[in-house]
Amino acid sequence: MSVMDEIARNAERQLEMLEDVQTRLGALTVRETGDDGRVIVHVDVSGALTGLELLPGACKGNPIALAEAIVRTAVRAATQVFTERAEIMAAFVEDFAELTGESMEPNGPTVRPTYREHFSSKGES
Repeated sequence: MSVMDEIARNAERQLEMLEDVQTRLGALTVRETGDDGRVIVHVDVSGALTGLELLPGACKGNPIALAEAIVRTAVRAATQVFTERAEIMAAFVEDFAELTGESMEPNGPTVRPTYREHFSSKGES
């Protein structure tokens, strides 16, 4: 195999990996229930609420309890989707690094500032 063939093969594999992770992330949704299954929320990969189902008797008609149940359930769903998204990305980063021989993890101070660093010359932090 020539050097150009090897480069083309690696580029094709990298594109396949990128397409795969994009597809997996695009399809990632979470369904979570609360109030003994009477509150059902659906969230997308970003944690945004995409669906809400309220079954009869949800929070016994108490609007404050219902609002709290919806928020608690949505937070649990978002937390789950973020966990799953992180697992997908961690596997992708590991596989991509193995393929390229280089880490994809940003490590420069301009990419990953700490809370102590100044972000502008105007004294903002």
